Amino acid sequence: MHLPRLLGLEAGSTVNAGKISGGIGANTISPKASIVVELRYTQTLERDRLLKGLNDIVATTFVEGVSAELEGGIQRDVMQPSAKQADLLQHIEALLGYPLKTEKRGGVSDANIVSAAGVATLDGFGPFGDGDHTIHERASKLSFERRIDEVSKILLAYNCFGKT
Repeated sequence: MHLPRLLGLEAGSTVNAGKISGGIGANTISPKASIVVELRYTQTLERDRLLKGLNDIVATTFVEGVSAELEGGIQRDVMQPSAKQADLLQHIEALLGYPLKTEKRGGVSDANIVSAAGVATLDGFGPFGDGDHTIHERASKLSFERRIDEVSKILLAYNCFGKT
């Protein structure tokens, strides 16, 4: 098994070897090397498959005398749809008077932490845009007003300002 074989685009899973480092020179055998890997997934079954695959890779010896160690862990688990979340979404859509577009993403939002604790959670009330996390990332100025209006209505309706 190799990292590229863990990729599961049809299931919404990605594997990225974001940083590889090691060696002490061009004409030497490196005493040590490291690779930073990021796994993204949209469901817990995929998380489990990816982690098992990664552990299998680390446990496999490809070159005699060479070993590997796995460090780190999951920063934020996946936000999976739930009945509580669907109910919250329905209430907010009724409040706003129109449906909100939803999508599954393998991202690592802070909202995932709250969702994993069983709290009905929605994410993505920032401005519309594209090019996420690239030098081409951009946001639509026109969408700021809409998002501010939406979030203000939600906070007021749910009495988030402590007023009675």
